[in-house]
Amino acid sequence: YSLARKKSEQVPEKIIQLSDLMRHIIYDSDVDLISLEKEIDMVKNYIELQNLRTTEKDKIKLDIIGEIKDKRVAPLIFLPFVENSFKHGLKGGANNIFVKITFEVSGKVLNFEIENSKGKTSEITDLKYKGIGVENVKKRLDLIYPDLHSLKISNAEKTFKVLLQIQLK
Repeated sequence: YSLARKKSEQVPEKIIQLSDLMRHIIYDSDVDLISLEKEIDMVKNYIELQNLRTTEKDKIKLDIIGEIKDKRVAPLIFLPFVENSFKHGLKGGANNIFVKITFEVSGKVLNFEIENSKGKTSEITDLKYKGIGVENVKKRLDLIYPDLHSLKISNAEKTFKVLLQIQLK
């Protein structure tokens, strides 16, 4: 919206990115399994859109290790963790802010790791939306990947870290 008000030349590109993100969430994710490439593209689009709101682009790191082609995962497993990293890390007023995201595929094992600096959010935001996305992901993982995943969440004083390992089907 602010880009449109400024008559920025980025508006068409960003509308396409937003459209791709929304299409993925509404239509593409209505399946049991989806291409890992598509899920990673959605994360990239989300990061690009969030980059409009921060001057800390160089503090966001995304690494993709291993062969992701022809791998399939449950849709929308990673996005809640990525959203939280921006909400609590980059937007939370932390010092030395960063977000590090890694997707690593080794054979039939997918390791997803995300770590971010941790700042403070408003009490209203915390009370209204506390942990809904993460709790939903936990339930979905239990249903879709019973005994085929491990999820470790570390909530330290200045950092938040998620380690998710999935045995791909």
